[in-house]
Amino acid sequence: MDGKTIKLNVSGTCFELSQTSMTKLLEIKSEATETLLKLKKDNNTEVFFERHPGIFPSILGYLQGREMHFPSSVCVGEFLEELKFWGIDTKYISKCCLSKVVTFTDEQKTLQIMEKDQNVKDEKRTKLLKKVEGKQSWEGIQARGWLVLEEPSTSVLAKVYFFTSALFVLASIFGLVCQTHPSFRRKLIQSEWEEYFGDDFDAYKGHFDGSSTANTTIPPLPEMVSTKLDFLYYIEFITVAYFTVEIITRFVLFPYKYTSFFCDFLNLVDIFSLVVMFSIYFANLANPKDKYEKSIFDIIHCLQIVRIFRLFRLVKNFTGFRVLMYAVRASGFEVLLMSMFLVVAMLMFGAFAFFSGDTAFPSIPDSFWWAVVTMTTVGYGDMVPTIGLSKCIGSLCAITGVCLLAVIIPIFVNNFVMFYNYSKVWRTASENDYANVSKARPNSCHKIVPHTKVTPQSI
Repeated sequence: MDGKTIKLNVSGTCFELSQTSMTKLLEIKSEATETLLKLKKDNNTEVFFERHPGIFPSILGYLQGREMHFPSSVCVGEFLEELKFWGIDTKYISKCCLSKVVTFTDEQKTLQIMEKDQNVKDEKRTKLLKKVEGKQSWEGIQARGWLVLEEPSTSVLAKVYFFTSALFVLASIFGLVCQTHPSFRRKLIQSEWEEYFGDDFDAYKGHFDGSSTANTTIPPLPEMVSTKLDFLYYIEFITVAYFTVEIITRFVLFPYKYTSFFCDFLNLVDIFSLVVMFSIYFANLANPKDKYEKSIFDIIHCLQIVRIFRLFRLVKNFTGFRVLMYAVRASGFEVLLMSMFLVVAMLMFGAFAFFSGDTAFPSIPDSFWWAVVTMTTVGYGDMVPTIGLSKCIGSLCAITGVCLLAVIIPIFVNNFVMFYNYSKVWRTASENDYANVSKARPNSCHKIVPHTKVTPQSI
């Protein structure tokens, strides 16, 4: 290596380096320089590296003192791996290409959210499959039962359970929604009026024995008292019984540590909703009058809204819902930033609108409501500027809101699209793996196949 030039053979493509470039390369501590220093002792004039030949010209440009660019046909990840091998820092990449590197790095960090979650899920699935092999053991029974409860795609029984559970969830929500509509309510019958009035029913008995028309001293029945139709009671009792059996079954068949059972959000929703329903039943037994009129127990009735969250158990296995959740988690900082900007703009424009002298804004808190509605382009029209100054403030408020949403929302959309595309790659790999296993085992009726792990680098 004492000649004027040194030849580098990169996977069959020869590059001739000057002594200056070679000296600059040897000054960098890397895997490549260690190989070069070993060959220098042997006085070789040509060095062979089995690396990417299309990327080395960019590295050679850096060694010659020019800006370092990377070819558009090369993956950014592969380019970064080559830089690591040659010991060159990413800060020496030209500005026009550095933005692509930053974007790629951020995407890989974001995708780690989905990859980590999927790896945990695959690991649990693999452990369950191993336990299924022990068919006679209690762990094997737990594993098979839990796969039926949590993995609708594993068997016909799991699909039947999924659709049955979906039917009961929808029936429960149907009962909750319909019981508030007048079409699904009726007047009380005599036995229900007896429960309602209790010991005071004798004063109202005339309404039911036909003497109310002759006796004018009988007080009138309350007009606003009603109850839901009988079939809604039956739906409620059946669904509560089903969900009670279901949560007990889940607890018994839970194949992991029971402490983690109570850390799962959906399990907590099921437990809380059942506690609310049983609390309502016990409250009605203690004071039947509460079934037909407003009372302090209406707070418990309001908590029935948690039944809606059972829908998450139905959609959690759908790719679109999971991708949406990943996008929300990845965009947490952007959502927080947007909320902060909205609060600042709300305070500013709300105060400006109030102090503009427009009587349409009675107070600053009312002006805050107007500012939020205006910036989010909802525009209810309940508060409208009426003078020139407040109209100018309203125009600036609307423009600020549009610009703010136009800048922040695309970040969330980009994360969603990225996760969705990645999920399709992962799903395709899983389907191919299932097809290969099916061909290898044509006589097997086993439908459970572990998912193939796909890393961002393999995309």
